[in-house]
Amino acid sequence: MKILHTSDWHLGQSFMGKSRLEEHRLLIDWLASTVTEQDIEAVIIAGDIFDTSTPPSYARELYHECVLRLHALKCVLVVVAGNHDSVSVLNESKNLLATLDTYVVTQPAWQNGSEAIIELKDGSGNVSALVCAIPFLRARDMVRYEAGQSGTDKSLQLADQIQQYYQQQYDLAKSKNDEVPIIGTGHLTMVGGEKTESVRDIYVGSLESLSPSLLPAFDYLALGHIHKSMPVGGNSNWRYSGAPMPMSFDEANSPKSVCIYDTHSNSVERIAIPVFRKLIQMSGKRSDLLKQIEALEDTESLSVWLDITVNEDINLGPFQEKLAELCDGRSIDIVKVQRTRKAATLFDGDGETATLEDITPMEVFERLLTEKDVESSRASTLKSLFSQIINEQEDKA
Repeated sequence: MKILHTSDWHLGQSFMGKSRLEEHRLLIDWLASTVTEQDIEAVIIAGDIFDTSTPPSYARELYHECVLRLHALKCVLVVVAGNHDSVSVLNESKNLLATLDTYVVTQPAWQNGSEAIIELKDGSGNVSALVCAIPFLRARDMVRYEAGQSGTDKSLQLADQIQQYYQQQYDLAKSKNDEVPIIGTGHLTMVGGEKTESVRDIYVGSLESLSPSLLPAFDYLALGHIHKSMPVGGNSNWRYSGAPMPMSFDEANSPKSVCIYDTHSNSVERIAIPVFRKLIQMSGKRSDLLKQIEALEDTESLSVWLDITVNEDINLGPFQEKLAELCDGRSIDIVKVQRTRKAATLFDGDGETATLEDITPMEVFERLLTEKDVESSRASTLKSLFSQIINEQEDKA
């Protein structure tokens, strides 16, 4: 049996105010074609199917369209919740989707662990693998902290509970069938994983990352949360699939792929995902930037998105007007224009178009710290506390 592993789709993402609907449609088309071409019998999405806890209606429609298309291809779908996903939103349709060979797991199954052990059967009805479907494990679902506990104690307690849960699920799978590969899933940061600007820490204040040595000997471990494809723990069968498309400009040059695990050979193959839309960062002087944009080819099916940084202290208003003239009638969209930090004032009013939709809460907080000239060590502490507040609020959403 061949099993395709992917993660971090972030359906419904608003990319600096731009919808990614068309890119996600092309992704689902590509996935359906790949399932057919590669004889894939199961797909695992290892968390963050949605970008927010309240995904727009079109994002939910895409999710259900994906389910229907894979079901029509007789391909099983396993979805585990990520830190961006709402447990209640995914639970709304999980029972209905189970009739379409789609299995959704949103929370740890402490009481009845077998509910999260999924049998994957081949075309002849034989069990080819067992999946320990483990979602993002929220601290509130794993431990109860006591007053006065230190940060180190909390971290150790959470790590111990995560280890226990993974071991419980692995042991249950082994007791069901120890003659087929056991596949684990997870949505977390493993030690050695490389982050990008669109990935936030998910256990801030307690546990930032987990050591691979704490987990049992899965034949394959399908991980999500880190957007770059990579193995972990020196094991080529324990992998982050990476996001299928860039979620920020700093991911634009990282090749995107899915992983295909073959249960028969116990091997992994990476399949490249096409670039559905080009994201390009440019920086330099005004005159150089205008020449680069003028020379851009705009033959892509989806418009090119540009992030432009001007290395001059200029009024951005007239420059943006010139950019608009250059892009008029071409398949090029400029999604962000800014000056370098040295050239730009903190919150200017002379034409820069940045809005709160363009920047994260942490970036706003960092600008305020800079404006108030807060001493670096104190600023670091304040940022850590503010990050914890952000995480707590998102977990409550």
